[in-house]
Amino acid sequence: MGNGNDSILEAYLFETNSLLEQLDNLVLAAEEKDSFSEEDVNTIFRIMHTIKGSSAMMEYSSLMTIAHRAEDLFAIVPEALRPALFDLLFQIIDFFRGEIERIENGQPLTQTIDSLLQKVNSFIQQIQNGAAAAPAEVPPAAPEAPAPADSGP
Repeated sequence: MGNGNDSILEAYLFETNSLLEQLDNLVLAAEEKDSFSEEDVNTIFRIMHTIKGSSAMMEYSSLMTIAHRAEDLFAIVPEALRPALFDLLFQIIDFFRGEIERIENGQPLTQTIDSLLQKVNSFIQQIQNGAAAAPAEVPPAAPEAPAPADSGP
């Protein structure tokens, strides 16, 4: 990788790590008050949108895909689903942190995002169906086996 690409990668990693730290703090604070303010939702959406765009630019399609679907999580969430939303957001943050660590260590990205993507898609479907009757269980994210992955730029 040349100097130009190194500085672009460093900027991507710095920005993404900063955004993940901001996101983690925001979700922790929202979990404590058991609510997201409109400003929280807008901030989370902007963070996911930025990660999505930056990841697309870097050709990290798995990160882009998860960020894109995470943007859709913030429709009106029924109160009964709120604990599951917090759990899912923490799983998404953990996924991003793990992938960023892989990039920093020169390892290939995880290609197998199906499990996390299915959790996000199922949660979005519950929201769209107005499933407020019972809280959804979001099982902890299982570590996914790395597969040959995007090599990045």
